[in-house]
Amino acid sequence: MRFYLPSINKSHPELTGNAHTHAAYALRVRVGDHITVFDGSGHDYSCRVKEIKKDKTLLEILNVFENVGESKISVTLYLSVIKQDKFELATQKATELGVKKIIPVYSALTQRNVSLNYDRLNKIAISACEQCGRSIVPTIEQALDFYELIDRAKDTYMIFPWEREINGTMQAAIDKNKTDISVFIGPEGGITEDEKNKLINVGAKSATLGARILRAETAAIAALSVIYYEMGEWNL
Repeated sequence: MRFYLPSINKSHPELTGNAHTHAAYALRVRVGDHITVFDGSGHDYSCRVKEIKKDKTLLEILNVFENVGESKISVTLYLSVIKQDKFELATQKATELGVKKIIPVYSALTQRNVSLNYDRLNKIAISACEQCGRSIVPTIEQALDFYELIDRAKDTYMIFPWEREINGTMQAAIDKNKTDISVFIGPEGGITEDEKNKLINVGAKSATLGARILRAETAAIAALSVIYYEMGEWNL
């Protein structure tokens, strides 16, 4: 069992709030049980439950060790704003896969009446880290417009799946010498020809994800999976 504890008092570590409630009442953690907590710094703390009170769970740190669940490459996901539940799914799976940042984008064909609950997205990312064994919670930034995305694309290595791409493959687009990669996923309506050209003009790489048209959240998961595989993160 793993719990996110962003500010660890190493002398008197304790779970409070939702973490305490989840541990003591949902998971029924008991005195003497061993749990792991992490603070987002890249380290895990192996702890023993000392005491369970009404409003907190008191811990004893037994060992501190470097977490091995983090990726060696830094991947940023720029995902066009889609419905909250779909964005939540993409956030959860992108976190499990290893992304360092998730940044919503308003592009030309984004539904403008959609807004995101950032507090909930952060909670989903934390929960995904607890579940998958990561120790660093991805940063979820406020939404950008497409022109801000273009400015950022000038300074990063960016790949974007495009449904009308014929020849460019993900494998060819991925530069294995890079340690910092960005991925832009368009909205349900797709990336326009004009947007594609603007991205290409600043050095972004267009790629196909195959013959089938994927939903935005599926495209995000698929593209990230290919990147981590091609960069050697998976041994299959």
